[in-house]
Amino acid sequence: MMFKLFLLLNPIYTTLFWAVVLNTVKPFSNEPKTFLGKFFVVACFTFIAHALYFIPFPTLYVYVDSIYYLTHLLVFPLYYIYVRLLALDRHFAWKKHYKYLVIPFVLFFFCAVGSFFMTKAEYIDFIYDTLMENKGAHGIFLYQKIVYFVVRIAFVIQGIVYMSLSIVNVNSNQKSVDNFYSNTEDDSLRKVQWLNVTVSVTMTTSIIMEVLGKERFAGHDFFLLAPSIIFTVMLFCIGWLGNRQRAVLLTNIEEENESVVDGQEKINKIESKPKNSQLRSRLKKMFEEEQIYLNKDLTIWELSKKLGSNRTYISQIINTDYGQNFSTFVNSYRVHHAQKLQQSNPELSQIDIADLSGFGSIRSWKRAESE
Repeated sequence: MMFKLFLLLNPIYTTLFWAVVLNTVKPFSNEPKTFLGKFFVVACFTFIAHALYFIPFPTLYVYVDSIYYLTHLLVFPLYYIYVRLLALDRHFAWKKHYKYLVIPFVLFFFCAVGSFFMTKAEYIDFIYDTLMENKGAHGIFLYQKIVYFVVRIAFVIQGIVYMSLSIVNVNSNQKSVDNFYSNTEDDSLRKVQWLNVTVSVTMTTSIIMEVLGKERFAGHDFFLLAPSIIFTVMLFCIGWLGNRQRAVLLTNIEEENESVVDGQEKINKIESKPKNSQLRSRLKKMFEEEQIYLNKDLTIWELSKKLGSNRTYISQIINTDYGQNFSTFVNSYRVHHAQKLQQSNPELSQIDIADLSGFGSIRSWKRAESE
């Protein structure tokens, strides 16, 4: 009993810890973090319901079973919304994001309706006899059993769909990041890519358990060992990575909109006149003579401001004329500068060379050299 209790409590402690940590972030200072905190609140309730089911505490579990279906189904779409807040969306808004939450709430409604027409004793019989023993069902028992299997199917489909969408969105957004930042170690979605790995493992484990059915695990404490370890470790990693991750692009995009929209007529005039060659010359001068690439925090917004243009046009010039994204373009100059420093100053350490060349780290330098 103690062993089973230990296995069931580990995921609860982990999700509760990150729920507290992430929900105590200053409101609106980092909306993705606070939203991930809500994800952990939902996950924590799900694991509490698991514990009540497997211990078992049937007289308590019947009161949370319907809500368990809701939180169970909300986990995947909530994580996907979190990814969108990191990479695509400015704020969470019910008007924009409600569509990802419709299925969980609709199925919760159908489950709650069935629960309403069952007495407490009937609901316990349904959970621990009809489902566990796979006994024949009719009437309200059959209705509730159908809802149960629909929930399982929806859970599996949601897991596959949202896992795929998260990976696709992160990968597509990474291309944009490379066009906006010169050093992408801190500002890219690399941490989100690791988040996707940990979430993929967690989702896959959840899907396997869902396909097998939690009834298969009841009464077999050892079967809970692997899921408990995987959920505890992966959820801790998700919380740790999420706590270190910040939203990408949103602040700079907002700043660009504010500065560019007001002067859009001026920008249009600049770009419509035959001054393209002058712009290209100034761009080349900034890199070859002024060595603007030595600025570790250089972004395309800062470069565009110095050139008197907008980042879309500058990005287009770099992409077209040099066949590179912004990050690769800037880092090519940094790599050349680092090589010259190595030749002329052999006493310098690699850390110093990376720092003096505008790289954020040795890893950034070596990665740029290999590209």
